[in-house]
Amino acid sequence: MKSKFSFLYIYLTDRCNLGCIHCWQSAPLEGTGKYSSLKFDECKEFLDDAVAMGLENITFSGGEPLLNPEFHRFVEYFYKNSIRMTVETNGMLIGNKNILDTIRKYRVYCAVSLDGVNPETHNKHRGNNKAFDRTLESLYKLEQEKIGFQLIMAISKFNYHELVSLLDMVNEKFKTCNAFKINIVNTLGRAGEMEKDGLLFKAEELPALSEEVAALIGRYPIISLHVDPAFVDFKNFRLKFSCGGYCGYNSGLSILANGNVSICSLGKQMDKYLFGHISSIDLKDVWENNPFLEENHDNIHSRLKGICSNCIFRKQCLGGCRAEALCAYGDFFAPAPRCQAYYDSGNFPKSKLIDPALSSHYPG
Repeated sequence: MKSKFSFLYIYLTDRCNLGCIHCWQSAPLEGTGKYSSLKFDECKEFLDDAVAMGLENITFSGGEPLLNPEFHRFVEYFYKNSIRMTVETNGMLIGNKNILDTIRKYRVYCAVSLDGVNPETHNKHRGNNKAFDRTLESLYKLEQEKIGFQLIMAISKFNYHELVSLLDMVNEKFKTCNAFKINIVNTLGRAGEMEKDGLLFKAEELPALSEEVAALIGRYPIISLHVDPAFVDFKNFRLKFSCGGYCGYNSGLSILANGNVSICSLGKQMDKYLFGHISSIDLKDVWENNPFLEENHDNIHSRLKGICSNCIFRKQCLGGCRAEALCAYGDFFAPAPRCQAYYDSGNFPKSKLIDPALSSHYPG
């Protein structure tokens, strides 16, 4: 059965005003390197086709999407077409009056990154000694305007110890923060250096981390943890705090900052996952007839390999982040690297295997 098209991820620009140590896209710092930015007029016809096909949700990302001077034109267009919008931002620019007015007027939901309760922690994570103060100033502006928002904390061994203190601060200062998402830093991009320094969580550490977060739900009901379901104890599923690992890749596409259309940001690294440029692509034809998307949309769980082929959650999470799998193994249908490492360590629960007697090594 064909997947329904409903989602676009729009990378408004490659450039960024921060140099985060965990950036999985290794976005170039503003004023350095080469970068691209989308222009609305170039996208308009493609977006019209997307709306006609049933587009429901879009997420703006980057780089730092608020650096694109045409942000307001994109937002106004989607608002007029009743499309739900989220912008993933480091928050540094939300305090700008024009941007804040646009967010308020067109009801853009902000997902703002905050990686520590102390300036030293957040600033080192973000590579800028003004990041913490600037981001908090923006959050106070959202609070003053009574605009609901989400906070996202990217955790590693570098900053995990500040999670509870940060949640306490949020409870005290930001009543309009209605969601707090905890992302586990992966090994992609600049985070590869963090892995070398032993700062990233290993697969066998994730069940205990998941248990610790589950224990916080009573005090902080707005939290969620983006982690593969294999690492969550069965008793904790009733708490509905886990939002991983499925990312929705089989129900949408991405527009990269240079105008190329891809399944996700994989198109930045691998041309085989590019489907054309927004100026010339026939979206309906690509969605319905592209051979790779046909394979991706039709029962993808049955094509997954390694532990993902034998996991009871394979229809639920669809192997998690395919970018991680592809970068680790060079195969789009390879297993989720953390789950495979968990299985190879001998710790993967037999109760979460479809067939405990079946070998799930990769390559098998």
